Amino acid sequence: MNPTGISDTPSIRKLLERIGMESREIEVYLALLPLISARASDIAKAAKQSRSHTYIILRSLRDKGLVSEVEKGKVIEFVAEPPNRLMAYLQDREEEMRRLQVLTERVLPQLENLTTTLDGQPRVTFLTGLEGMKRVYRDALAGEFVGIFNPEVMYNAYGENVFLGIFGPALEYHGKDLLVDNASGHKYLEEIPQDEDYTVRFLPKGTDFKSDTLVYGDTICLFAYDDERTIVRIENRNLANTFRAWHKMMWEMSS
Repeated sequence: MNPTGISDTPSIRKLLERIGMESREIEVYLALLPLISARASDIAKAAKQSRSHTYIILRSLRDKGLVSEVEKGKVIEFVAEPPNRLMAYLQDREEEMRRLQVLTERVLPQLENLTTTLDGQPRVTFLTGLEGMKRVYRDALAGEFVGIFNPEVMYNAYGENVFLGIFGPALEYHGKDLLVDNASGHKYLEEIPQDEDYTVRFLPKGTDFKSDTLVYGDTICLFAYDDERTIVRIENRNLANTFRAWHKMMWEMSS
């Protein structure tokens, strides 16, 4: 049996994925929703999963509070909890994340002591797409940054201000950006205005480029905006400090 309509809605699948459910869990959960109760074998058939995997997935969903078990004679059947249980599941995850954050903060000094200083050979890694951009900006916005930015290529690549799309209007900036002086640069500045923590200057008229550069900590990130939306991340303290010196010189030349 296939859930009518709901399992064919990509946006619902995407939402369930974002709240922490794996792809197989989503299939099993959506297959179970329209059923009053069902055996694992029947759910497996509806979800197009193997019986052994389905049983494991059902137990995982049970641990998340989204599925219950009922005993009918000597047979165990499964029941989907009401959909509003998803809200309680999100609250449980939020509480768990708060606890993990406290524990992580405690061990950070020990982990940082194990980290090699990035003064020697640069470490170069590659990230792609919105997920890569999200990771970079979460790291950058945790402290201060400097950047050289052409919002036009961002709007052309993604069709929107991805910072607002990823982080929302409450996003806090602590740094300095040099923007290309074009219509997109002024539009960006209207969407994310300056304050005492975030200041912007426009590069001299006629300056143009199709990539962006961001520096924070010991890291330089180059945004290529190619088909893969590639981000080249270079970790090296000396290179990062050199770029900051270049940025400072260009800042004084800009308005």
